[in-house]
Amino acid sequence: MRVAGSHQLSAGWERFWQVSPPRWARGLAWLYALGWRTYAGVYALGLKRRRRMPVPVIGVGSLWAGGVGKTPITIAIARMLQQAGRHVAVLTHGYGGRRYRDITLIDPLEQPDPAEVGDEAAELRLALPEVPIAVGKWRVHTAEAALRRWSPEVLVLDDGFQHLPLARTLDLVLLPLREPLGNGYCLPAGPLREPPSGLKRADGIMLVDYAPTDMPAAPEQTISWKARTNHQLPLYRASIRPLALLHLTTSERLPVSTPELPPLTVLCAIARPERFIQMTQALGYPIESIHTFPDHHAYSRDELQTFAGKTILTTAKDAVKLRALLPPTADAYALLLEAQLDSRLTERLLQETAR
Repeated sequence: MRVAGSHQLSAGWERFWQVSPPRWARGLAWLYALGWRTYAGVYALGLKRRRRMPVPVIGVGSLWAGGVGKTPITIAIARMLQQAGRHVAVLTHGYGGRRYRDITLIDPLEQPDPAEVGDEAAELRLALPEVPIAVGKWRVHTAEAALRRWSPEVLVLDDGFQHLPLARTLDLVLLPLREPLGNGYCLPAGPLREPPSGLKRADGIMLVDYAPTDMPAAPEQTISWKARTNHQLPLYRASIRPLALLHLTTSERLPVSTPELPPLTVLCAIARPERFIQMTQALGYPIESIHTFPDHHAYSRDELQTFAGKTILTTAKDAVKLRALLPPTADAYALLLEAQLDSRLTERLLQETAR
């Protein structure tokens, strides 16, 4: 099996973040954390105020720099609230899109261009065809535009824990089930976007596991982060599991256990691609080669010509970009994932968003 691209680099960072980092990295992490604490302190001291919306805002974020499952969890929460009769709109930043600094309102069933609004917004549309999506870096203005356009009863904020201007009714922080805080250091010495003490701002922690055989049993009601945060928070669990194979040309959905797949070329541009690779291996798929690119990579037709005649397996996040760019002779599938929420969290979300 051939491995090409950024996978080895990503795996190297994973190993680096699991040990005590060298002094130079700790120094840079200290400066990074100081900058974050200064920013957060402006709000903690009341020098700047967080803007509250007239409807509940559910925040889905993480301390980790990518790859924890924020978008699948956001999709699961929005879908659950929609099915419960709530009128929902999703807010996402649109990172990587050309309109990142603008406000883009995507009506239900409207198909956006990933190059314009970013791959995560397009992934949200693929999973939530009837939910309006508001895209923009400046979350307060984006939320206000969504309220004017659609009058939603609930706003679900994707990847916004470090965005302090917009206040949340319920702020959920996602952490990996195994080694939730990594080595405890901020970037670049560790995987964290901010110090662990930032969990004090959260209303709940969700421990996320990938591809378990069964939904894990509900844990104890609270967890103490003692030395790190001196704070107790409700603790929830979620599992992210394979749902189906989506054929990129026909949009046909096939069972995950589809037999007799030909040798697959795994292709992805996501944070922490090793999780996707491990999931495909656990499913027993025959893998011929692995090609990874940096997160949010903007694919070009020229670089994809090398995959002509190949059977490709990719992620939903990549599929929305690859669908129009892959050579016609490539046979491509996306492995769709589904997040299963803790029943106690579902109950709390319904309470927090009750009319």
